[in-house]
Amino acid sequence: MADATPGGQVPSAYNNTGGTLPDWLNKGDNAWQMTAATLVGMQSVPGLVILYGSIVKKKWAVNSAFMAFYAFAAVLICWVIWAYKMSFGEKLIPIWGKAGTVWGYKTMQAQAMLPATQTVDVAMATPFYPLATMIYFQFVFAAICLILLAGSLLGRMNFIAWMLFVPLWLTFSYTIGAFALWGGGCLFQWGVIDYSGGYVIHLSAGVAGFTAAYWVGPRLTKDRERFPPNNVLLMLTGAGLLWLGWAGFNGGDPYSANIDSSIAVINTNICAAMSLLVWTLLDVIFFGKPSVIGAVQGMITGLVVITPAAGVVQGWAAMIMGICAGCIPWYTMMIVHKRSWVLQQVDDTLGVFHTHAVAGFLGGILTGLFAEPHLANYFVARSNEQGAFYGGHVGGRQFAKQLVGALFIIGWNLVVTSIILNIVRLIVPLRMSEENLIVGDDAVHGEEAYALWGDGEKYDITKHGTSDRRLVVMADATQGGQVPSAYNNTGYPLPDWLNKGDNAWQMTAATLVGMQSVPGLVILYGSIVKKKWAVNSAFMAFYAFAAVLICWVIWAYKMSFGEKLIPLWGKAGTVWGYKTMQAQAVLPATQTVDVPMAAPFYPMATMIYFQFVFAAITLILLAGSLLGRMNFIAWMLFVPLWLTFSYSIGAFSLWGGGFLFQWGCIDYSGGYVIHLSSGIAGFTSAYWIGPRLTKDRERFPPNNVLLMLAGAGLLWLGWAGFNGGDPYAANVDSSIAVINTNVCAAMSLLVWTVLDVVFFGKPSVIGAVQGMITGLVCITPAAGVVQGWAAMIMGILSGSIPWYTMMVLHKRSKILQRVDDTLGVFHTHAVAGSLGGICTGLFAQRDLANYFVARTDEQGAFYGGHSGGRQLGKQLCGALFIIGWNLVVTTIILNVIRLIVPLRMPEELLLIGDDAVHGEEAYALWGDGEKYDITKHGNSEYDDTQHGLGNNNLNVRPTPPTVEL
Repeated sequence: MADATPGGQVPSAYNNTGGTLPDWLNKGDNAWQMTAATLVGMQSVPGLVILYGSIVKKKWAVNSAFMAFYAFAAVLICWVIWAYKMSFGEKLIPIWGKAGTVWGYKTMQAQAMLPATQTVDVAMATPFYPLATMIYFQFVFAAICLILLAGSLLGRMNFIAWMLFVPLWLTFSYTIGAFALWGGGCLFQWGVIDYSGGYVIHLSAGVAGFTAAYWVGPRLTKDRERFPPNNVLLMLTGAGLLWLGWAGFNGGDPYSANIDSSIAVINTNICAAMSLLVWTLLDVIFFGKPSVIGAVQGMITGLVVITPAAGVVQGWAAMIMGICAGCIPWYTMMIVHKRSWVLQQVDDTLGVFHTHAVAGFLGGILTGLFAEPHLANYFVARSNEQGAFYGGHVGGRQFAKQLVGALFIIGWNLVVTSIILNIVRLIVPLRMSEENLIVGDDAVHGEEAYALWGDGEKYDITKHGTSDRRLVVMADATQGGQVPSAYNNTGYPLPDWLNKGDNAWQMTAATLVGMQSVPGLVILYGSIVKKKWAVNSAFMAFYAFAAVLICWVIWAYKMSFGEKLIPLWGKAGTVWGYKTMQAQAVLPATQTVDVPMAAPFYPMATMIYFQFVFAAITLILLAGSLLGRMNFIAWMLFVPLWLTFSYSIGAFSLWGGGFLFQWGCIDYSGGYVIHLSSGIAGFTSAYWIGPRLTKDRERFPPNNVLLMLAGAGLLWLGWAGFNGGDPYAANVDSSIAVINTNVCAAMSLLVWTVLDVVFFGKPSVIGAVQGMITGLVCITPAAGVVQGWAAMIMGILSGSIPWYTMMVLHKRSKILQRVDDTLGVFHTHAVAGSLGGICTGLFAQRDLANYFVARTDEQGAFYGGHSGGRQLGKQLCGALFIIGWNLVVTTIILNVIRLIVPLRMPEELLLIGDDAVHGEEAYALWGDGEKYDITKHGNSEYDDTQHGLGNNNLNVRPTPPTVEL
């Protein structure tokens, strides 16, 4: 670590004697809290906006998205005028605060405080940032609560009634729960635990939504019977933003970038991943197919269940809670609902009762079981509380408190929601008119979600036909002087080693990398492939993200970053206990003769989370070689095996303290560990699995270029976390890495585009995305150890050499042509990754390299001397090791798997695609939201007779001629 403070002396950048900054301001806490709030805001806008707009029938896409969009805005206005103080101000009555405005500058710039939170055991909550940050943070929670509630009412509620309902429910329901449980009210004082909103948000939204659905009435019968998602890829985009945004949802609720926030983030992801896997497994067992909609539901229930407990339970408990979250709401939704006359009478459009009320209640009860006493003392208003699992009368008492808290939220929301809606219906009807229900968006808003037919007209049933096919469904440093109190860690429970700025950045960086995968690569894969493989391709990425995390915390993290077992592998072990997670992060095998063991200034929970997202994206990148034909069950087996026997080897060898790290091979952020390994393993896997159907290899157009660009954009901007997080600190090196990353990517994109224009006559958007990716990959092993001019040279190389191998060499090589590497991962990751490693050996600058590498005074060959040539040799050897290991181990793994299940789908499934494999299709945009019907809508490949185009390949990038260079 390059930025440790010597002798305990505080750096000048932490001293605030200049008079500009107040003594109580902690920039690390403030940065993290604003980041966390923004992540939660992104869950709503655009997350739930696009999830709602895509998971419903096409005719309700605009209305559903607009209900969420409107609520986000309306809640904020009410929040700053009266509702914030009712939730977090001075006590009026035991369940409600005094109303008042919070828009004056004196209020906003004052230190944040929650005046009613003082108890006999704990002091009043006074975080180390301004009240403006607290107001923003709490607002996004209030907004998402209303938006979740809306999920029960989609497809029929009168929008004017919704406009009246939002401020009334916020005022008379949400503020009650928030004050009672968080703001210092009676339930808070009593010691009920709702860490981040299992009761205040999810249970209340679920119960109020179900109650509102009863009073508003049902959708049309035909809409209840058949309500397919109109765009599964957009649905996954929203779901991905929801998942990764939950790092802010639960990670922000300690009101500080402290140990508890790190634990909450990793627990959140563990529970969500396990719940997704369990729900998917139950779908396979009982219905025969893994459902992407089911996986999203499992993800959501896992996130909801962990929310009231996220920072007060251990990792193993989070995993148990994930199992419960994946099976109990699954049972109530898929079994009980169909047998219950009461549940069937209420038209809860998106099943919010099951995914939020049942899951929120379950999470609160499990908190009463598993709340760990040391962790609970960080958070609750009464000291020495614990869950029933830890025994004693205290445990039983906490369990009872949780039950009573749940009953209060349920009862209040049943009564108050009913009263509000009955008042609203005295003014306007709660439900739309029948004629509006028949037409949908066009009648209600004069707008429709899609104008994709002909020259952009709306869908015309007389021209385009109809069908009844079904779809199941986060001023400045001054010098000298006393250190601000907000930076002194003399009070329990902050350890002396914790640097909140580093912790805030590392959690942010990890979340950015996570968003590269979910939703980034999920929607890039789902949109860059042929339409019939959109769901399957997206689901391979979505599944891998979840599966990797469960393996990571049980055994794979320690194999990658633990104590040395052999020179290329660490000892396996779990990392889910609270003592492990709250300890200072260390990489025990990284100590060398020249540098001490890496020990960043944040807890182990943050390191586990950060390294997990790198492991997950490696598997997802590998999947790009296999899209359009791999048996999904074989993929489910391949993910944990390859993570264990390939990824963990590369990670330990190059990052965790293994022999290549000790020798001084440089892989700053994964050019070898991630990109070269995924490229080689993907190419090898593609060989063993076999090719796609011939017609799919010959013609495989992207089904949605705009969504592809959205995924590519998330990939590019998320790379700030990918490379900026790898110094393990928010230091100078991380800043250099971020700007170098963007310089290389931009130059590579430009070079690739110019080459396309020069040799093929047209600038290709797909080519630009490929050039962007190769630039990001190439700079990754060098990002923090090269100068800006070198990053630009690397961008020129990454835009031209992989372009040559993909566009020219590939077509001349019989070996390359024999292997069906669907997305060309060999070129964009293996070639670009090895190129980046070699360029690191050329351009690594000595002073920058000394921040990072295990051997001092190393430099690239460009700077001369024997050390330069030596470094280039090390880089070559490191690349050869990764290549050789992945060729052999990937081959072995796949040949073991094919003894159990076929690696490739059968021909009949390959002909049909998503509908046969998952029972779902990516789009339901035709007529009344049916799947694409070739007999009514023309050839799904491209219908030139219907659209008047003579060349049915106009929407496909033309095969380039052989280019002589």
